[in-house]
Amino acid sequence: GIAHGRLGEAATAEPLIADALRREDRTNQRGRAFHAFWLARTQLDQGKLDQACDTATQALVPASAVASERVSGHLREFYDQLAPHRQEPVALAFEARLRKLLPPVSGSLHP
Repeated sequence: GIAHGRLGEAATAEPLIADALRREDRTNQRGRAFHAFWLARTQLDQGKLDQACDTATQALVPASAVASERVSGHLREFYDQLAPHRQEPVALAFEARLRKLLPPVSGSLHP
């Protein structure tokens, strides 16, 4: 699924990544965060702003449980992708939650 996402095939990628996230072991916080942010990214690529921000917000808890530069990079990418929607309430809520749960990562973000 992620390969399809990287190729810009968000509609194909979304159900595959959602399935991978469902199958991900609940104890694998890094894997859960990784899949959730890719899912959010594909949702955003399809114009599903509310769903994407909800998915990304749900991923913040597992992301905050691991110290992964890879996960942090995906956080920065997703945050940057929100730029055109930055004033939307759902994007503002995601940013607030991001800053609350992951201050070191969000401190490197540029609002």
